[in-house]
Amino acid sequence: MSKKKSSDSCLGVMLKMTILLVILAAILVGGGIFAYQKLNEFFNRSGGNVLVPDFRGRHTSEVMKLKPSNIEVVTRDQKYDDRQPKGYVIAQYPDPGTLVKPGKQVLITVSLGLQKVNVPNLIGKSMREVDVALMNSQLILGNSAYVFSDKISPDRIVGQSPLSSEEYGVNKNVDLLISLGKKPETLPLPNLTGINLDVAKERIKSWGFNIGRTYSKPDSNRAKYQVISTSPSPYSHLRKGEVINILVSSGSDAGTATAEDIKKFEFNIVSSPKVVETSKPANVTATIPVNSELPKKEPEKPATVVESKPKETAEIVAKPVTTPAVSQPQPQSNKPTKDVIYVMPDGFMPKEVKFIHIKPDGREQIYSGTHKPLDSIKVKVPIVPNSKIQIYINDVPVEERKID
Repeated sequence: MSKKKSSDSCLGVMLKMTILLVILAAILVGGGIFAYQKLNEFFNRSGGNVLVPDFRGRHTSEVMKLKPSNIEVVTRDQKYDDRQPKGYVIAQYPDPGTLVKPGKQVLITVSLGLQKVNVPNLIGKSMREVDVALMNSQLILGNSAYVFSDKISPDRIVGQSPLSSEEYGVNKNVDLLISLGKKPETLPLPNLTGINLDVAKERIKSWGFNIGRTYSKPDSNRAKYQVISTSPSPYSHLRKGEVINILVSSGSDAGTATAEDIKKFEFNIVSSPKVVETSKPANVTATIPVNSELPKKEPEKPATVVESKPKETAEIVAKPVTTPAVSQPQPQSNKPTKDVIYVMPDGFMPKEVKFIHIKPDGREQIYSGTHKPLDSIKVKVPIVPNSKIQIYINDVPVEERKID
């Protein structure tokens, strides 16, 4: 009986060992086959595999022509994109240059083009309303310019670009024209520099302006009570009845003007032309409007009328003055300067241009002239710390630039 049990247990052990050996052999064979396939793929990876082309920046119709026949191109998704037009590939997976097996799918993302919105109608709206309308339309406020308008109230929109209801790219700029209201009837203030105070007052009254305060400052180069400058500055367009302040020479006596008073006046530098590049002759440095309502007087020194121009303008050639500028020394050639270039806006008629130099010690007009549309003007401006140039067209400020 014991011998039978012993033989049964030996048979069971042998059976178990046989099964384990079969399983181990299967594992080894399977592992060998897998390793062989991987090694074969590694050492022969170019054989039978496909190199994925670069589809980015190509239209989907072109992609279908260029793709290898043994891979499949599938559109994964579509997105708005401001860099690629509609129907062009933005991205792909796998990346270009990847080796894939035949039949592999290449997923592409296709552009829907620039997302567009309808531009709102901004005409007649206030700037607060404009900000809200542009934000709701996913647009951005662009450049702004000011113009006179007989129909639109001040600080409201006269014009816009692009026009309303036009389809426009999201997050793009919308440029505006803002109303200054009705253009006031103005007269140019002629240059009174160099004449006697009493004569200047008589002329101011005859032109319809009111006389304000009279200031004086020492100036050994000018006779006593000779006009140095006015505030507002010469050639400013003013309404009738506006007040004109006068700065005169006190000779060698102490003057009444303080440093703050003198800052109110603008001093013209006319001894050396500053315009280097312009469509006008090089010796022309100032052009002022001629108004028939003003009494005709003899030309003021140092300017001389050389010829008449159409559109009610006269061309003035500046000549050197015999006395230096009052508030500032005349600019020297060895002083550093900066070229300020300005191109006249497009249009139909010539316009008066002024360059005003704003410095810590006051304002100084360094150029005045009338120019045609698209004229290029180059003005040499002295480099003064913490100063800037203001550019006026027809006495309306259009641009401001830092000098230092």
